[in-house]
Amino acid sequence: MSRKKKKSIWRSTFYRVYFALVALALVAIVIGTLWLRGVLKDYESAQPKYVAGDVGRLFENADYEAIYNVDTSAAQFEGDEALYLDNLRQLTDGKRVEWTPAFSANKDERKYNVNLDGERFATFTLVPSGQTTARGNTLWKLGSVTTLVELQQATPEPEPEATPVPEEPVELFLCRITAPVGYTVTVDGEALTADNATTSEKTLFEADFLPPGVANPALVEYLYDATTRTPQIQATDENGAQASVEAVADRELAWNCPMRSDDAYAQQYGKAAVALAKQVAKFMNKDARKKAIERVCAKGSPAEAIFDNLNNAFATPHSGISFKDEAVSEFYVLSPDCFTCRVSFDTVLKTEKGDAVYPTAYTFCVIKDEDGGKLYNIKVY
Repeated sequence: MSRKKKKSIWRSTFYRVYFALVALALVAIVIGTLWLRGVLKDYESAQPKYVAGDVGRLFENADYEAIYNVDTSAAQFEGDEALYLDNLRQLTDGKRVEWTPAFSANKDERKYNVNLDGERFATFTLVPSGQTTARGNTLWKLGSVTTLVELQQATPEPEPEATPVPEEPVELFLCRITAPVGYTVTVDGEALTADNATTSEKTLFEADFLPPGVANPALVEYLYDATTRTPQIQATDENGAQASVEAVADRELAWNCPMRSDDAYAQQYGKAAVALAKQVAKFMNKDARKKAIERVCAKGSPAEAIFDNLNNAFATPHSGISFKDEAVSEFYVLSPDCFTCRVSFDTVLKTEKGDAVYPTAYTFCVIKDEDGGKLYNIKVY
């Protein structure tokens, strides 16, 4: 009795179609992998961090000859490159140079800070170069460099007197005192007048920080030759009440008399201002949605435009956020429908390496509309 011969699977239409489809799928996977790798490589090559790294290394390597040609602050040297280089090298010699990304409200700009031993020394920006990669990703170029430290030319030694002076001259110290217009300032008991005021006009806030129609408080700077480095400076406001006088931290022989903060407004709206500041900090650290910020911004306001253009891609990766040491100050009521205030605290991010603490401060401009208080403008420190 003969046995029936088993039919090969390769003669089956089903298996031939099945293996053909498997082969096509494998080819598609290989092609798709190569395509995706090309897309990722093209995207990575266009990232601004590579251009920023080239600029940052100019500072790290003290290549100030290259920086001079693009530094917007170099104009104060009137073409004297040697003086510029000498001042900059004396200023940075032996100090640690670091560069880090910074906040920019312009979506077509990437901003970076350059620090010397942890203190800001310069900024530089990147802007679109007008060119793209083969796959359409934007390429970046250096936009501007600005050194933020005021460089001084060495003061030449005075020539010796031709004839001896019988009495030593009294040493005078030039003091600068800034106060709101209308305040009375005295130095060692002598009231300062318009003769002591500088001609430059100053305001408490930057131009366009306040809404149209709201007056920007004016400030006046006085110059006074004191006979000591520690003169007695006092100030009173328009009502004759004693006002505080504070030494300017980063300047010698300079004092500031701030406007009087409205304690009643701070008592009434301080908690709301802190809550708003925390919401802003959460959004900047990718812990709050954009809609939450849009609800507290006035329609068509600078604040709304700032958050529309905010790039929080540089936020530190973290699993939790908290706040401590909240403080509200500089509460100024500028009109029945507008006030400003400053809120500060420490933002604590829970990261894989532990808690990272970031000092945070904002100045808010708040206006009233039919829905209540809305954020009109913001300054980030």
